[in-house]
Amino acid sequence: MNYNNPFSDKNFSQGHKTLTWGTFVFGGTLFLLAVLIFAYPALIAYFFSGIILLAGIFTLTIAWKLWRFRENVSRIEQWPVDNNGINRIRVTDFRWNT
Repeated sequence: MNYNNPFSDKNFSQGHKTLTWGTFVFGGTLFLLAVLIFAYPALIAYFFSGIILLAGIFTLTIAWKLWRFRENVSRIEQWPVDNNGINRIRVTDFRWNT
């Protein structure tokens, strides 16, 4: 009953090979990471301090951009405003010619 099988053996074997290879690579990476952490316990501290350092740099960058944006907005708000000429209402009458 091989003709009723929607999956060919080639596709199954290729997918199985890829899944197996990916599992071995992932497991090997985790094993090497465990060996490094066991050999160098300070590695965990370096990892967390690196994350904290990058988060601090990211936060300072965002704060600097917001500060620059506030300067630009406050500069625009301080433009002189002429209230006599801008707020005049102009009325145009339309009349139907019948």
